[in-house]
Amino acid sequence: MEHTIYYFSATGNSLHVARTLAGKLGPCQLVSLSGLTELPQVTVAADVVGLVFPTRYFGLPPLVRSFVERLVLEKPVYTFAAVTSGSNRHFSSALVQLAALFQQKGQHLDAGFHVDMISSYLPLSALPPEPKLQARLIRADRQLERIAAAIQKREPVMEAEHFWPVFAAINHYWRKQLLPQSYRKFYTTGTCSSCGSCATLCPVRNIRMQHGKPVWQEQCQECLACLHGCPSQSIEFGARTAGKKRYRHPAVTAAELMAAKSGAARSSQNTEQSEPSYES
Repeated sequence: MEHTIYYFSATGNSLHVARTLAGKLGPCQLVSLSGLTELPQVTVAADVVGLVFPTRYFGLPPLVRSFVERLVLEKPVYTFAAVTSGSNRHFSSALVQLAALFQQKGQHLDAGFHVDMISSYLPLSALPPEPKLQARLIRADRQLERIAAAIQKREPVMEAEHFWPVFAAINHYWRKQLLPQSYRKFYTTGTCSSCGSCATLCPVRNIRMQHGKPVWQEQCQECLACLHGCPSQSIEFGARTAGKKRYRHPAVTAAELMAAKSGAARSSQNTEQSEPSYES
């Protein structure tokens, strides 16, 4: 049985989930959505196709929406999605939106799961204290055991999002009205070392280095990968991120997030699975 998991990850949460599931499902190709943005069509022939991604403003990230619109399944397959977030699944519309997109294409989303992890959206809230952060990541890994077992059995499990209409409306407003202006909120402080890590990390290549400083373009996903990945913590977003601790999943390295932009498929059998230490 062939498996393919497509993922989008800004701070490592979704990469860790995708990699963990791939390791439990058997032969599996891991493909980053960041490397597929220029393709007009993505054709898949696998028997099981999965999507792993974070919520954005309580719904689908535009990068995921664009991918599904270009996705072509060559044959009937079992499809699933695993959504990472830092809030309760009922404060989301991601699975409902994704299922609707599949339906519009004459396809079907067979299973959908929420994985409670760490919210990296610092304008809304700071990271939890280290003990709580570690405990939450451990619980997430336990969730993945159950999710992997359901996928292996091809179970039609769709976790409910009871208040999805409200959050779908919020996501739509963000995507249409707020997101086009998000790039204007980014700026660097005097500690910027001109290393260019932000440009390398950006999943949609939205940052250009000019005169040694990053300049944000108009295709921002508001994923904050640049903010969290800056080695000197010199990137801020609006007025509510200053002084807040940055985040990357402890089992994922900065180099792995940077490499994800290539979009090259990787076999789970040939990819070393790093064990999370859950230490700061």
